[in-house]
Amino acid sequence: MLQLFSCRCCVKYTPVVYNREVYQNTNNSTNDKEVFFNIEVRTDDETRVAEATKATRLVACGEKPKNGLVLSFLDSHTELRRSDAKIGNGYFVDFSKVDRRQGAGNLSKKQPLPKAIGSTNHTIIDATAGFCGDAILLALMGFEVIAIERSPIISILLRDGMRRAKKDVELVDAIGNKLQIVEGDAKQLLQTTKKVDVVYMDPMFPEKKKKSPLPPGRIQILSQIVGSDSDADILFHEARKTNAKRVVVKRPNHAPTIGEDPVAVHKGKQVRYEVYGAMG
Repeated sequence: MLQLFSCRCCVKYTPVVYNREVYQNTNNSTNDKEVFFNIEVRTDDETRVAEATKATRLVACGEKPKNGLVLSFLDSHTELRRSDAKIGNGYFVDFSKVDRRQGAGNLSKKQPLPKAIGSTNHTIIDATAGFCGDAILLALMGFEVIAIERSPIISILLRDGMRRAKKDVELVDAIGNKLQIVEGDAKQLLQTTKKVDVVYMDPMFPEKKKKSPLPPGRIQILSQIVGSDSDADILFHEARKTNAKRVVVKRPNHAPTIGEDPVAVHKGKQVRYEVYGAMG
């Protein structure tokens, strides 16, 4: 079965986060860029068809755009791709491909991220989940992670990734119930958080002043959908108002700190993790 829905989303039209600034104030958003994409269904899978139907309700539908993105629901997975890419060559969430090396490998707790989280902490809210790259690593390290993503489109990809991950026996054994994905606005959800050890943030990186190579394709697409995270300062403030033991923020080494006087900074080759105490 093949169904095609031509859709156009503009942040001035509806408060759906293809640009995160819409959560601050839709009418006063300074970003007037429209994100064009098609939704196509190439499967009879009931779950994916239901997700596609939900997605069409989030956007303004109109004439088929000549370029943009395609949210494609396939038999094997759900993917997001550029309109000129071949079917199956899009970006999708595949937790089974995560590098699970222990010791000095990808899951080593000697790396900057787990050091910033802290060995005595156990529960984490990832307030800017994205494609859950850090959240899945933390879950595999043994932390209990709630990953919050406010983009409905990215959330669709994450849910699809989790459904497929449950078919990987080794991955299921490794993760258990340590990773939970929640669709919503972290600024609001953090206000009702009762108890968590760490709030983690990885907002979109600010651009360098000097020219540099483009980020990986999946990051470009993520940025195209969610925008610049211009409300990162507000989210940071809300995170510090929780009763978490610490707030950890991932930043590029070239950028200034997000807050004043972090209590610790754990640096990697390209990024650093700033640690702040919560204000309670």
